[in-house]
Amino acid sequence: MKKIVVPTMLGFGVAIALIIGQRMSTDAMAVVIGVVVGVASSVPTSILLMALLRRERAGMSGWRQEAPPPVPQIQPPNFIVLNPSDLVSGRNPQFQVPLPPPELSVDGGMRRLRVVGDEEEWS
Repeated sequence: MKKIVVPTMLGFGVAIALIIGQRMSTDAMAVVIGVVVGVASSVPTSILLMALLRRERAGMSGWRQEAPPPVPQIQPPNFIVLNPSDLVSGRNPQFQVPLPPPELSVDGGMRRLRVVGDEEEWS
């Protein structure tokens, strides 16, 4: 049975390739050949990647990694930029944002303010 099926499929493939080759333009043929070569070149890479992943998973089956200790969350500094002309004219009301509860704050609820251009570094 194999002696009949393999040559028949091979002959069918060659006949289809000849018919398609005669009817397609050279640009379309170049695109088709490029796609076929690109897909064919990705097959060995995919097989190698699957083999490496399977090997890594087999090696890690008896190994457990401990979870790292939790890292404390540090609150980034808040920058407030004010336009002095808006403060003087009073056109835009300034909305106050409430402070977070002191137990949630890293520095115990005290804000450290730095005024740019002031002689003191921290107030």
